[in-house]
Amino acid sequence: MERKEFLGKLGGGIGLTCVACMMNACSKEETTTPTTPTTPALLTVNLSTQITAVGDYVSDKGIIVVRTAAGNVAASFIAFNNECPHRGNAVTFVKTNNTFNCSLHGSNFNADGTLKNGPATTGLIKKNLQVTGTTLSVVS
Repeated sequence: MERKEFLGKLGGGIGLTCVACMMNACSKEETTTPTTPTTPALLTVNLSTQITAVGDYVSDKGIIVVRTAAGNVAASFIAFNNECPHRGNAVTFVKTNNTFNCSLHGSNFNADGTLKNGPATTGLIKKNLQVTGTTLSVVS
């Protein structure tokens, strides 16, 4: 084998090896474990000290949460944006008749947030909540 032929074959072999190494390096997948993003709570309630009885409520940070049943499970509570959909005034919960009332123009809402009477034309905006132990978190 002549020197020129030898160097040509050697160079081609090295080139092929380099290309194979680069392709292998580029094709490796990441091995990191994806993380689930956590949504920060909009409102957190300590159920050991707050809203302990049926009909009790908390209104804070633009959210109103009412206990509708005994037990520290999500189904025992309901949460809404506490703004009246008519003009944005804060609504309050009236325990004696289980309604939400807007004192600005007189709109009333049933315990499930649906419109009872206007001038508002829609019900309250429901919020999602979760209960872990004695902590209730409104998450969206």
